Amino acid sequence: MDREMAGWSGEWSLWDLVNWNPDLWIALIVDLVVAVLLMAVLRFAAGYISHVSSREKLASRDNPAFGVSLAGAVGAVALMMSGAIAGDSGYSLINEMLLVGAYGIIGIFLLAAARFIFDRFTLPGIAIGEEIMRGNLAAALADAGNFLATAIIVRAVLVWVDSNSRAGFFAVLIGYLVSQIILTLATELRVLFYTRQHLGVGLETALKEGNTATALCFVGHRLGIALAVTAASGFVPFHNDLLWARVLVWGGVAIMLLMVLPLLARLARKAILMGIDVVDEVDHRRNLGVAAIEAAIYMGVGILLATLLT
Repeated sequence: MDREMAGWSGEWSLWDLVNWNPDLWIALIVDLVVAVLLMAVLRFAAGYISHVSSREKLASRDNPAFGVSLAGAVGAVALMMSGAIAGDSGYSLINEMLLVGAYGIIGIFLLAAARFIFDRFTLPGIAIGEEIMRGNLAAALADAGNFLATAIIVRAVLVWVDSNSRAGFFAVLIGYLVSQIILTLATELRVLFYTRQHLGVGLETALKEGNTATALCFVGHRLGIALAVTAASGFVPFHNDLLWARVLVWGGVAIMLLMVLPLLARLARKAILMGIDVVDEVDHRRNLGVAAIEAAIYMGVGILLATLLT
């Protein structure tokens, strides 16, 4: 088969097969450098906010709970920044660096606020920060899951709008508020069902007692909700006109998806975990294997909704 029949014509080189744009790669390197610097800042900021040495907690005292919580925060900042980086780069390298840095710094402050809301309003029956300092891995898992779920929703809003415009900063704040409302509502429903299933014993009690299986299920549920909510972007096209109305409709669709996810996840659980008492295995026997499958079901359904509806 000659080159013409194989689809080749004329002279060609390796660069014809590769999307090589020097300006794009330079912008990428700038974004990565800024991101790594902000993640490093986040590590020391976490220790400063908690009035402890991050190095001491991670290395000397070997507190895995502190490390899990910090890992969730680092991943969350990376997710938020990826939403800002997505799309076209800035008008110049300075503009790109300032834009990514600004979103990263805003993200760190929003995560600190998310911890405060989670601690004081979402799960007021447990002091998440104090439990993490004591080495409570269940509390740390819940904290990391909250960070990541918040970041997933905020990133979806950033991708929905043009993050290089003024609307991008506005969208971050709106997306953050929507994420906290949705996640708090989801947790309230989760706590209500949990309390009914356990004769008055609350979810906060299980986390205080260090039930990592229950915490893992909680994280999976939270991430599944966040992933499903990202599908709202497919229903409401973004445009600067009627921005408030579009954001409100986006939030309404997100709440509808919040209600749909548990129904679909329960149907999937009955098929996948047939013959297994999930409540007994997870909450009483602390079976991490069953908890991991339960978490994967929620996240899997969330991913499918996000993929099919966007």
